[in-house]
Amino acid sequence: MITEDQLSKKQLIFCKEYLISMNATESAIKAGFSEKTASSQGSRLLKNVKVKAYIDEQLRQRAEKLDITPNRILEELGHIAFFNISNIYDGMTLKEISDLPKDVTRAIQSVKTRVEKTDGDTFAEVMEVKSNDKLRAIELLMKHMGMFAVDNEQSKQAQDITVEIT
Repeated sequence: MITEDQLSKKQLIFCKEYLISMNATESAIKAGFSEKTASSQGSRLLKNVKVKAYIDEQLRQRAEKLDITPNRILEELGHIAFFNISNIYDGMTLKEISDLPKDVTRAIQSVKTRVEKTDGDTFAEVMEVKSNDKLRAIELLMKHMGMFAVDNEQSKQAQDITVEIT
């Protein structure tokens, strides 16, 4: 395990900034490299064995502390991908958020309410529920399952076939 005292001052600043922004160019600038060379310096630093080991260890510790595991990530994506809007309604009435199971609320991005004027002096409360991006979650799950690799391989095979016309 690489410790802070095994890195130069600039390397350490780069690492600390990179762990915040995950942007090598910005981190290199904040570490004192010129804006002109920051992109190449950032790239070079990320390939440095000590810098990479330090960053990897910090990310591992962060994930462990927050209990971020591949299974939890897949579980969250699954809740979003397979969210069914009918789970938040009781007939035509929106259920209370506090009454919804956690598996359902995990897929909800936001809930907004507003009051709208209907007829004359009558007002109605309108509630807008926005779910997280189902298509993106499905896409990420498909990538994880290797489903795009199959499509890519089939496309490659189709392109490799040449037909001679005589």
